[in-house]
Order: sequence, then C-alpha cells, then structure tokens
Amino acid sequence: MTRDPNGHDARRQVALLRLSAEIAAAPDEEEICRAVVNGLRDPALGYDFLGIFLLDDATGDRVLHASVGWPDAPKGWRVHPGQGLSERPLHNGKLHYTPDVTREAGYLPSLNSGSEVDVPLQTGSQVFGVLVVESTKPDAFDANDLEILTASATQASIAIGRARSLAAERRRADEQQALLDTLADLSGELELSKLLQAVLRRATTLLGVSGGELAIYDEVHKELEIVASLDIGVDSTGARLALGEGAMGHVAVTHEPICIPEYQEWLGRSGKYSDVEVHSVMAAPLLIGNRLVGAFACVHDDPARKFGPDDLRLLNLFAPQAAVAIENARLYTAAQRQKQYFEDLVLNNPVAIVTLDNEHNIVSCNPAFEQLYGYTQVEVIGRNLDELISTATSHSEAVAITQHVLRDGAVRSIGQRRRKDGTLVDVEVLGVPVLVEGKLVGLMGLYHDISELSQARLAAEEANNAKSQFLANMSHELRTPLNAIIGYSEMLAEEVADIGHDELAPDLGKIRSAGRHLLALINDILDLSKIEAGKTDLYVEEFDVAVMLDDVSTTIRPLVEKNSNTLVVRSVGQGTMRADLTKVRQMLLNLLSNACKFTEHGTITLEVERVATPSSGPDELYFRVIDSGIGMTSEQMGRLFEAFSQAETSTSKKYGGTGLGLAITRRFAQMMGGDVTVTSVPGHGSTFIVRLPAEPPEIEARPPSEAPGSGRAGTVLVIDDNAQARELVRRFLADEGFRVIEAADGVAGLALAQRDRPDAITLDVLMPGMDGWAVLAALKADPALADVPVIMLTMLDDRSLGFALGATEYLTKPVDRDRLRALLARYSRNGGRDVLVVEDDPSTRALLRRQLEADGWTVAEAENGRAGLDAVSRHKPSIILLDLMMPVMDGCQFATELRRHEAWRDIPVVVITAKDLTPEERRALNGDVQGVLQKGALTADELLRSIRDLVKANGVEPEGGK
Repeated sequence: MTRDPNGHDARRQVALLRLSAEIAAAPDEEEICRAVVNGLRDPALGYDFLGIFLLDDATGDRVLHASVGWPDAPKGWRVHPGQGLSERPLHNGKLHYTPDVTREAGYLPSLNSGSEVDVPLQTGSQVFGVLVVESTKPDAFDANDLEILTASATQASIAIGRARSLAAERRRADEQQALLDTLADLSGELELSKLLQAVLRRATTLLGVSGGELAIYDEVHKELEIVASLDIGVDSTGARLALGEGAMGHVAVTHEPICIPEYQEWLGRSGKYSDVEVHSVMAAPLLIGNRLVGAFACVHDDPARKFGPDDLRLLNLFAPQAAVAIENARLYTAAQRQKQYFEDLVLNNPVAIVTLDNEHNIVSCNPAFEQLYGYTQVEVIGRNLDELISTATSHSEAVAITQHVLRDGAVRSIGQRRRKDGTLVDVEVLGVPVLVEGKLVGLMGLYHDISELSQARLAAEEANNAKSQFLANMSHELRTPLNAIIGYSEMLAEEVADIGHDELAPDLGKIRSAGRHLLALINDILDLSKIEAGKTDLYVEEFDVAVMLDDVSTTIRPLVEKNSNTLVVRSVGQGTMRADLTKVRQMLLNLLSNACKFTEHGTITLEVERVATPSSGPDELYFRVIDSGIGMTSEQMGRLFEAFSQAETSTSKKYGGTGLGLAITRRFAQMMGGDVTVTSVPGHGSTFIVRLPAEPPEIEARPPSEAPGSGRAGTVLVIDDNAQARELVRRFLADEGFRVIEAADGVAGLALAQRDRPDAITLDVLMPGMDGWAVLAALKADPALADVPVIMLTMLDDRSLGFALGATEYLTKPVDRDRLRALLARYSRNGGRDVLVVEDDPSTRALLRRQLEADGWTVAEAENGRAGLDAVSRHKPSIILLDLMMPVMDGCQFATELRRHEAWRDIPVVVITAKDLTPEERRALNGDVQGVLQKGALTADELLRSIRDLVKANGVEPEGGK
C-alpha cells in the first residue's frame, strides 16, 4: 500500500484512534459501516478501495451497505451465494488475502486487477458480514495492513452487534407499545362487525404488511368463514374455506403459524386465490386455549419482502389477543341478540306474562297481561300478584302455587282469576322459578286464557257423558237377558243330569255356548267403544308371568284341540311383571284364539322372552304367538289391526269373526306402553309379537325413607311432600308403637304401599305431580291395597270428596292426635252368612237365590234401592249383592244412603251389574263397595267363591258350602 514517505507512525496511530472514536460514536449500523470505510481511507492509512457487505439471512446474499473508491458499485449491491472472493470468510470466519485477483476464478471484477483482503465481521462464531479492501497493485498488503484491518473489523463487529441489540430492544419496545395500543383499541369495541375490521387494520399496520384476511370458525359446519378482507387483490368477504384448505385452513388444522415465502409456488394454496397476485404470506390460528376461534393471514405484494422470525414472533403476540377480543365481542353480540330475542318474545307473546321478586311482588308484565286483566303496567308494578288477581276463593290456591314454585320448582294448574273490573277469567297457570347462577332471584307467571277451551271442554264432557250413558244402557240391555240365558242353561244342564235326561245336555250346551259367544261379541264391541271414548282404565298389579301363562294355556287348550292342533309353551324364568293382568290375558287369548281358528292339524307356540332395554329403563317382555296356519300376504297384513276388518271376505265367510280382537289387542298393548307386530308367509303361518314393558314407567320414584319404631301397633305409611309434616306425624306415631315409613310424593308412596302393605296410610292432598286424590284413587283401584284404611291429611276442607273416594276418615291439619289414635285402633269388620240381593230383574233375583241357597246361604230380596234400605233396616245382612240400574232408587243412591247409617257402614257390598261403571260411579262406590262383578262373565262357582273370600276377609270363616 502507499505509505507515508517519511514513515511517521504517529500519524497512523492518530488515524486509528480517530477511526475508533468515529466507530464508537456512530448511532446505527449504517453509520458504523460508513465510519469504517471512511476512516480506513485516511491518507495516514492509505487504503483507497473499501466496502462493507452485511449478510441477508433470508436470502444468503451479501448486501453492500457502505463503500469508498468504487464509483460504479450500485447502492444496495447484492452478491449472491457462490459469487466473489468475499464469500470465503463466511464459511470459516477467517481473514483471506488474495495477492493477485486476476488469478482467482471466483473474483467479481471491480478494479479488474491488483490484490484483495476479505475480513469477516462476526460476533462470537456467527459471521454476519465482511470488510472488503482492494488495491490496484498485486501483493499490496503486508502483515501490518492485515493487523490494522483485522482490528478495524473487530471494532466494527462489536459496534454493529451493539447497535443491532439496541435496535432490537427499541423495536421490541415499539412493538409492545403498538400491541398495547392495539389491545386497548380492540377491547373498547364490542360490536362484532366493527371489531373484525379493526382487528384486520391493526394487524396489517402492526406487522407492516400490505394486506390481510380474517376468518371466523363455524363450529356447526366445520368451516372457516372469511369476515374481513383488506388489500389482497380481491374482496374475499363471505368466502368459506374447508379445514385444511389454503393457508388459513392449514393453520386451523395444525394450530401452528406458517410462513410461505412464495405463495404462488406453494402446493397447499386454495383455488379461490388463483387470481390473487401476492408473494409472501404468513398465517396464524386464532386460539383460546386449544379451542379454534378463527384464523388470520397477512400478505405482501413486494417480491423483496420476505417474512422472517421477527414477523412470526410479532404475529404470535398479536394472534391470541385478537382471538380473545373476537370471542368477547361474539359473546357480547350473542348476549345482546338473546336479550333482544327474549324481550321481543315476551313483549309480543299472546300469553300473559308477569315477573315477580322473591316477595311475590310484580316486577314487570307484558302487554298480553295488561290486556287480559285490564291493568296498565304502571298500576301493577310493586303490587302483590296473588292479592291483585285472586278472588277470595282462589287466593289460598294461588299462594300455594307461588310458594311451591319458590320452594320446589315449576308448577302448572288451572283455575279462575279476577280482572280489574271484577269479572273472572278461566286461565291455565304456569309458575316458573327464575334462577341466576343457581340462585333464586324471582319467578315468572304465565297465564293462558282458556275460557273458550273450558266451554269446549264442557261441551265435550257432555257429549262424552252421553256416549258413556249410551254404552252403559246398551251394556245393561244386552247383558241382562244374556245373564238369564247363560245362568239358566247351566242350572238346567245340572238338573237334566240329575234326572237322567242326558240326551238334552248337548242342546243346553249349545244354548250356553251361543250365549257366551254373543256375550264375547258384545264385550268386544263395548271394549272398543270404551277405548275410543277414552273410558278404559288400566288396573296395574304385579303378577308372576309363569302363573299367568299356565292360566292362559289351560283356558285356550280346548280350543287348540278342537282343530287337532298342538300347543307348545316356551318360557323359562321370566319372573314377574307389573301390568293390567286381565288385559294381558285377554290379549294373549285373542291371539291364541286366532291362531287356533286359522290352523288345522298344526302347532301353535306361545313363547315369552325377557329383554333388557339399552337404556336404564325397565325390562321388556316379548310374547310371541306362532302358528303353522294359512298365513297372510303383505296386503292382508296392512289392514289387519283395523276394527271390523279381516284379511279378506272369503276368510270371514269361512272362519267367521268380527275382526275386533286384533284391534283391541293392539290398543291394549299401546295403552300399557307397548305394541303388537306381525310377520307372516302365505301358506306357512304367522307370528304375532306383543311387546310390553315389565313395569310401568310411573312406578319409578324417589326412594322412600323408613323411620324407626317397634311396630307392635302396626305399620303406617306417611305420604306428604312436606318434610316437616312427615316428621311431626312420624314422631307421634313412633311414640305410639307404630312402625312408620315415609314417602315424599305420590309415586313413591304407591311403590312403597305395594311393597310393604301397610296397616294404614296418611295421605296429603296438595302435592306436586301426583296429588293426593290421584294417589287415593290408585290405591282403591289396586285390589291388594283397596282395603287399607286411608286418612287424608290436608289443609283443604273437602270432606265429601274424601269420603266419596273411599277414605276411612278425613282429618284437617293440624291433626287431633287423640282422634288419629282412636281411628287407627278401631279399624275392624264383622260378618255372617245371610245375604241381601238388591236387583230389579226378577229372573236375575231368582237365579241368584237358587245359586246362593244351594250353597247354604239365607237370601233376602229387594227389587230396588228403596226396598233394599227397608230390608236392611229390618235385618242387617252379612253382605249385599247390588245392581246399579234400578227404578225408584239406583245402586249408587242406595250405597250413599247406606253409609249414612253408622250401623250399616261395615256391610260389604258386591255390585253385580250389567252396565260398565263410569269413572264417577267407581269413585262414588269405592268407599263402600268391596268389588265389582260383571253379569254373564262369571260362573256360579266363581261368584260363590268371590263371596266366600269377601266374608272370610271380614273375619268370618264360612261353614260348609261348595
């Protein structure tokens, strides 16, 4: 190199010191680079051609940042990897000296001759640039030059590293401040549509990109919906991306951000962006925890702009905060919409709605409430609802409903309420508690005007009553003569056998058989009519399936043998079931009777299978009746269960029948929660399947509790929804020596009564769900529980209803303990062997007399209820046989008059009637009648056996008799 001709080292030292000072004073890396090249060109040092190249990490290029002596070097000149001598220090971090550049193949011509020194710029082992020094002369640099240049490069490296660290800190601080400003701006916006645009604008500004997109995840359709788009070349708002589709679809699946240097070359790009001219793309998922909220993508249209680690780091800072802001806005928007929805729902609802606080005072009401009751909202706010719209009669009921809602939850009832003008309106009431975070804050009342429905119901009830009366009269008129036909034919058959005229027996048998066939036909018609009229009740009891099957097979066997068929019964360990035993038997007998009718010289199979249901519900029993008879086509099976319909006309002509049996069977099965299905092959027989639950769903109940007690005085079941009331009764009764078991509702009480068979039951009336009256009716309908005395405990005052339903006594809360003790102690009955027959039909009376006297009974007769009362007054019978439909005084009136006399109340009454009892008649008779027998449906032996059982149940063991 050119030296100071006088060789003054002092000037060189001064130049180096000045260089060091200028490097230290430079504020950033660009100034540092300029200070280095300018300082080394000092005449005291003698370097004329210098340049500093810094490495571009994204591309690997060396980029010229400062130079002197190279007038033709372009600003920002890039030397690509594999070019130039200055690449060598990048590989090994060492200084490289080239004495003659013309001899090097990798030289990029700049001076075209001379020598070159390349010194690495590095921090530690990381090389980030190179200092290039050239001379036009070959071998121009000596060891002293190499030492000076190495020291200068080291100083420059330290200064550039420090400047970069300071710049990074400043950039992070600026980013943090920008991020804080962004979050503050976003958190103040809760309207979702505005927030989405704000998020996108802030993101593009913060990241320094040219455009971007924002998508929301649609959980229902499992797609991304683009909700905001900014400067990407097209407006993509509203477009949908499948998971995995495009950059945003990709990050939605991976939950990781992605950088794409050249989007047009990326194989995962979506066809929806084929016309978009973008280069670098960066995308990130919007997550809250691991839950996907949406996705964000930013783009840059400058080919030179490549996203790097710093961009990705900033995006990762922004994305979760944006996700939280979007989710908050979505929740706020959803809450506002829901609030508006429910406000409009209440405001425009035709049902009157009122909200109350915990003190039963009105907080708000809707226009329908104002219209129904005639008040304005201003007039009702703060008023007590029950005092405002209840009458003196309905006030206690309304208060009870309100208290029930506050204590136990929603309740529904029907009653009358008072308008502002004093008129009454029939309403259906629904009370609902209002809970916020599990805490009761009030309640809501809904009132539906049912005035028109009430009138329609009354009209329907009148029509129903008329139909029921017609059915009852028809039943009476048809069954009464049949009773005489069947009864006298049986007696004549016995008499002709006694006198030896056996030749008359077949004719009498035909008369009896024809009478029973006609009776079965009448019963089928009446059964179907009652089902269609909703007058058929289920009487559920628990029974052994195997015993029932034995009874059915014994009954049907003669009919099986009539056509030379064989009966096979398959049933192993089917246990018990709870259902209407009579109807289950009737269903199976109907199906078996059909199988016998359409099968000759074949096999009829009755199979039973118990199947556990997939849910936690009760088991199901499948009864299969399989025959090898004539079978049916699919067309014939299509009308099989229609009333009065048979497979086809020719079948009816050949085999007879009315087509009612299968219709009734299916209706019975459906009433018990099951169904009947059929499969058949013409010429190969049919299979009928009856599916029935093993127990009705309603017997599932809350587990009852049992209180201690010696039990020496007996067992008492206490049914009351109020725990305090149960406690008072339990403590009193336990002290008196009773074993007390408790149930908190009617369903649980019934289950416990069936399990434990208590000696007495105390029963509350006003209970949620199944009230006391419904429980009492169910108890009296259950033959095993009908005789258990029931003591009604209630705050209502309705003695007549309590007695009519068959309660032993009726008490009012608070309970008189002495009276309760006396009632429990005196429950007992007496009996004898004389009977009173109250019946208006002379032939029926005569028939009964002959049957009973033959069995050793003393019989008295009365032709109507009035005569029956006169007969009882003359002589108290052990038991009364009572017809219902009679002139002067019918059976129900007779029963009512009978229990008005204290001395007669303990007389057992058996109704022998030709009419079907209405629900009202059953309720009226339950308190006095021990059982109901139907005329024509019992043989003489069955009738006598029923009477003996009743008398024996009343403490008398009959002497003699058949």
